[in-house]
Amino acid sequence: METNILQYIAPIIFNLVRYFLIAGTAFIIFYKLFPKRFSKNKIQARLAKKKDFIREILHSMQTTFILAGIGLLILKTPLKAYTQVYENLSDFPSWWIPVSIILALVLQDTYFYWMHRTVHHPKLFKHVHLLHHKSTNPSPWTSYSFHFFEGVLEALIAPIIFVLIPMHPLAIVLLVFAGFSINVYGHLGYEIAPKWFRHSFLFEIINTSTHHNIHHAKFNGNYGLYFRFWDRLMGTEDPGYVKEYDEIQKRRFGTHMHNSFTVKSAFLVAFTVGVSLMMISAKIPKDIEGKWKDTSNGGIIKIYEKEGMYFGRLIGAEKPEDNKRITAYGEIILMKNFKKQSSTEYCCGTIYQPKEKRTINATLVLKDENTLRINGKYGIFTGTRIWKRLRH
Repeated sequence: METNILQYIAPIIFNLVRYFLIAGTAFIIFYKLFPKRFSKNKIQARLAKKKDFIREILHSMQTTFILAGIGLLILKTPLKAYTQVYENLSDFPSWWIPVSIILALVLQDTYFYWMHRTVHHPKLFKHVHLLHHKSTNPSPWTSYSFHFFEGVLEALIAPIIFVLIPMHPLAIVLLVFAGFSINVYGHLGYEIAPKWFRHSFLFEIINTSTHHNIHHAKFNGNYGLYFRFWDRLMGTEDPGYVKEYDEIQKRRFGTHMHNSFTVKSAFLVAFTVGVSLMMISAKIPKDIEGKWKDTSNGGIIKIYEKEGMYFGRLIGAEKPEDNKRITAYGEIILMKNFKKQSSTEYCCGTIYQPKEKRTINATLVLKDENTLRINGKYGIFTGTRIWKRLRH
């Protein structure tokens, strides 16, 4: 009886140990013991917060139970008869073990790419994938930080692999360790690829930590899990990826300078650009939260953030008669589901126009700290409105 119970508990313990062993070791090394030593490897300068780590670990616990549950369902029930999992090593040649692992990684990467692009659809993103993207500056703990629905989608690759590819339990164990180790590297927040990697054929096909970090920072592009070929084939790889990777490696390994004038010139240029960027960024607020006035009709809108998305509530107007109508309507949510694309751009939301009683698709552009441009589209018609920030 105890043996039967243990065989069902063991996969859960295995997944928990795997998560804390691999992600925890990486976290301790890079974030606790040697952060200064690896400072040049850091992809994003800023650091994630403790609350981010706690959120990621809690949701990763949920994901480990989902993965274990799907594994038990496939391998410990009559459904196993429909898989190609084999118990005897002699059933296939010994070289099939590494080949089956490579084939499984390629299949998983293909599944992940298309699933990942699908959950980035605006109608699915906030319900399925937004939780994972709360980690805009990922850490090893981010690797399994998924919403319940996304955790299920991630786990569904297992039955697909087991049905299509003959695999021995040893290969399955090696696959899940290899896959999760690569996943942790992708979310590490530090670039640790060796110098030679850049000029090898491997760089052309394998993802790096920088590759996936860009996806977390920008939300779009770089959808692949292990390999670059789907992103390159479908034109979804971020065009600045290679340049950003090279900049990080240059920071890590340095470059040969011919004379001191070049070094001084580079320093002065970098210092000037840095100061200029600091001056520019100081004038741009971190986000669009606050009160704004529509310059075309005098409407006053309060923009707020909720679960990583931005909304706007109509709270008043310049004209007393308009104020009365707004009060009669009750709460009017004017803006919905805008997500931050960069420091100045907010994409893919909708704006409701009460007088016209219609909803338009729109993007927002923060022109300066006090000016917000609304680019709207209704059918084939496009238009622009300007909102001004209210300071009181």
